[in-house]
Amino acid sequence: MDKIFKKWIQALGKLDYVQGKDRPDVECILCAVRDEDERVRVLKVYEDEILFVCLNLYPYNPGHLLVVPRDHLVKYLELSKADLIHITRTIQGLQKLLNSLYSPHGYNIGLNEGRDAGGSIKHLHFHIVPRYGAELGYIDIVGKTRVVVEGLKSVKNKIDKHIDKYLNPEFYKSF
Repeated sequence: MDKIFKKWIQALGKLDYVQGKDRPDVECILCAVRDEDERVRVLKVYEDEILFVCLNLYPYNPGHLLVVPRDHLVKYLELSKADLIHITRTIQGLQKLLNSLYSPHGYNIGLNEGRDAGGSIKHLHFHIVPRYGAELGYIDIVGKTRVVVEGLKSVKNKIDKHIDKYLNPEFYKSF
């Protein structure tokens, strides 16, 4: 079993977080992020009356974002038609932003509803994960591991500089 784990690089703190050992003492982590609770790390880059957008604390790649309804919803079916349209348009705007900053070759966009589907947070949220054809590097070839090559602070600074352009309702009219 030890040989299996040597093939992976872990996001520091992620295992403890998933197992509930290193979670802040808050009822809902995403509601705490929404409210900028001092007990959580807030990596918000955008917010409006319906949703907020933040960096994933444990990203799969630089630019891994979460789109989160402001209301504490647990199920996709709880979204209103208007909120669903707004969220979808926001995701499109974020893709255009990430295209301009990172030029990814593709995206994983989705959600995990419920623990059995891989959800570890009981607050509906959508993942936007930029993907790159050249994600494999030297360490991948020799050890089948993955490395995140850019820190959260750098990614947040880049996104903060451009987010208003891509999530402005007037921008939606251009596509």
